[in-house]
Amino acid sequence: MRELAVDGAWTQRQLDARLTRWGAPNPARYLTRAVMTVRPTARAHRWTRVTIVRPNAEARAALRTMRVRPQEIRSGELEHALGLAELRWRCGLPADRYCAQDTLGRDHRRAVARGAGGFGPAIADGVYQTTDGVVLCEYDHGYYTARQIRGKLTAFRSATRLNGQRVLGSVWGVPTARRASWLRDLGVRDVVVLDPETWLG
Repeated sequence: MRELAVDGAWTQRQLDARLTRWGAPNPARYLTRAVMTVRPTARAHRWTRVTIVRPNAEARAALRTMRVRPQEIRSGELEHALGLAELRWRCGLPADRYCAQDTLGRDHRRAVARGAGGFGPAIADGVYQTTDGVVLCEYDHGYYTARQIRGKLTAFRSATRLNGQRVLGSVWGVPTARRASWLRDLGVRDVVVLDPETWLG
């Protein structure tokens, strides 16, 4: 539940992959399920029907005792959140060392309110903590423009420290090899292709 909480939602296929690798029983009593339609990429003409799983009320109560707050996914951000969850999974980033964007956004707003400047002009989608520093995580579903990509790259490169830790770099996830190539042409170095056919269906 802690792993699901940090992402906010998974597809049924994402849940099944995790349960298989962990050798864990299905936590059905802690889940709410809903069939939804999502786009594999931002520019896709076809929609895919998927079962989405989220923590239910019982799971949220258990998570509160662990002081874990499930990420809230705003309307219109489901596909992005699912892609980011897949990036975290493929890169092997555990929940206890990962900070999701809704938490980063709250920290940023608090820092700005205190006059500390926050995280600058571009907040990463997530941050992974290592023993040597932090890695910024991004998922581009296909909505980002070249200008937005360049803006994020500039912000990420100028961010040398985050919450007192050294910024080691960034890793980006994308749904297609074509999008990965485009990002590399814009200057993104570390890109992971996450074919939606392997985790959406």
